[in-house]
Amino acid sequence: MKNAARVFLSAALTGSLLLATPSCKNLTEQPDFASPVSFYKTDQDMLAAANGVYRPFNQQWFNTYYNRCVFDCALGTSTGYEKGPQYYKQGAYVASDEYIQAYWGDNYDGINRANVVIDATPNSSAKADLKKRINAEARFLRAMYYYQLYVFFENIPVVDKPTRELGSFASNEGGKQKALDLMIADLKVAETDLPAAFTGDDLGRPNRWAAKTLLAKVLLEAAQWQPAAEKAQEVISQSGRALFPNFNDLFDPAMKNMGERLFEVQNNFVKSPANFNNMHAHFTPTDWDGGDPNTLAPGDGVTAAGWGDAWIVGDVAYRAMFQTGDRRIPVTFMEQYRSKNVGGEVVRFSPTANSPFVAPNSAERTFKNVIFQKVIEYNIGGWQNTRKNYLLLRVADAYLAHAEAVSNGASGNGLASLNAIRQRAGIPAMGALTKDAVFDEYMREYAGEGWTFSTARRFGRTADVIRRFTGRTVDNAKFRVLPIPLVEINANANVKQNQGW
Repeated sequence: MKNAARVFLSAALTGSLLLATPSCKNLTEQPDFASPVSFYKTDQDMLAAANGVYRPFNQQWFNTYYNRCVFDCALGTSTGYEKGPQYYKQGAYVASDEYIQAYWGDNYDGINRANVVIDATPNSSAKADLKKRINAEARFLRAMYYYQLYVFFENIPVVDKPTRELGSFASNEGGKQKALDLMIADLKVAETDLPAAFTGDDLGRPNRWAAKTLLAKVLLEAAQWQPAAEKAQEVISQSGRALFPNFNDLFDPAMKNMGERLFEVQNNFVKSPANFNNMHAHFTPTDWDGGDPNTLAPGDGVTAAGWGDAWIVGDVAYRAMFQTGDRRIPVTFMEQYRSKNVGGEVVRFSPTANSPFVAPNSAERTFKNVIFQKVIEYNIGGWQNTRKNYLLLRVADAYLAHAEAVSNGASGNGLASLNAIRQRAGIPAMGALTKDAVFDEYMREYAGEGWTFSTARRFGRTADVIRRFTGRTVDNAKFRVLPIPLVEINANANVKQNQGW
């Protein structure tokens, strides 16, 4: 089935049939079968099945990347002109919210795809070394999907076998610990059995350093500070992968799957029209001429595709967290560009501007919108002609995980890890390691990437951040996590709603 229909949203009801076009690299194998009995036999079958596990990272307009960015709006660090970001900024989102439902469904879709591959691998006739690698790859991906769920919902149903029949419902009782245990177990297999690097057409698949980095992040979630510090240090000291000296390389299409970049969702419209970076259209201002905002050379006039002047924009106070001279600023934010609304003249960001954007024929030449541009591309001849990947793991994760673990009591030089991130950004080193300093560096390093909500939850800072950026006082116990989607609650009596929702 070349264009698999969307599987059931419920974790317990997720069907066992796979797969759609793959998201990782330009992997061409696509399964076409009527029954699992006749599939999962050859090397090609197993590769096709493994490739299909990647698809749910980016399989719809509101994909996992965009939905995470919407969830960040709940903190007030960002908002937007599309209704979803506005509801989140106001704290008005509910369990029936479409973004929550889509995110939940996509990740459980990926989990079930991984479960099918893991279940089928032992009985496959594929080569032993390939089966070993595919099993590890599927386990890494299952852990990645569970991680994306856990950090927003925590007490989730854990399913580690493919669903064989309807009516089998998983409970989320003890789901928090079960999810942590399964992620840790999967990633221990992955860090051992995945190769140190992939080459050629396999570039883009997760390697052992990606597995170790994700494992360090999961160990942080489990408050296993010393193991987290040690695992992060392995990546820093043994991977041979250093921080890029230039922060921009993390988001340059020419640098995809290289160096510091450990795992990323592959997007290239030219090579695979089903897999493209539609986030470019979500973040671009409508009046931008498409040109490089750093050189201010005239653009193609057709690249921009924002609606309502960008679906998601940052908060001015969030932008103010960056020190003057921080090298991440021109990579993270579009702060000047040529505007089609005023005949191609240059307009510039100002926190004191009279308007969020420059209206047609306006006399204004400054704007207040904080435009995130890590996913934006220049002069590509149309919003869909994109090549940028969605970055999920990088070596910086290991440095900050190490600093975080040490700030919580683990042994090690966490201050050096924190200052390595700051040095790359060109800002002064910290003299002491504190949890607040680590948290603030997460806020800056990952701005506009959809991880701020989950980081605030882990640090116990959700209510503090909401008060800082919105002025609202909220119950931290409730708002630190998202509500489990109503469609899951209604379909599965064994799933209990998160506290307060």
